[in-house]
Amino acid sequence: MDTTIDKNHVLSELACIAFANAADYLEVKDGTLQIRDTGTLSREAAGAVASVERVSGGLKVKLYDKLKALELLGKYLSLFDGSAPEADDRGLLESLLLASGEEVEEDGIPEVQRTAAAGTVLVEPPGVSKL
Repeated sequence: MDTTIDKNHVLSELACIAFANAADYLEVKDGTLQIRDTGTLSREAAGAVASVERVSGGLKVKLYDKLKALELLGKYLSLFDGSAPEADDRGLLESLLLASGEEVEEDGIPEVQRTAAAGTVLVEPPGVSKL
């Protein structure tokens, strides 16, 4: 293991925490949510784990503070320099949909937003099926 501490090493560790994903640690097996075998975790995923403890009914996995890591990386990259973000006529939902490649209706209202405004359930809870 390289014990040299430099800017790149610190940034790499922060990135492990900032970009950790729950799917790296959890999986559904036979209809049961389970913690992944630690032997299958990448070095990056393992680096985001703050602690593992045995609790009644299983294990509790705690990750380091993702928001704090993102904040520190953002500050380092000068993403939060105090200037106001550029004005954008689009709403957040529309911007996210466009960024993901989703189409937005001509009136500027994404179909998913129109459906939600109409009170339609967009995602069924587990175990509930539409008739």
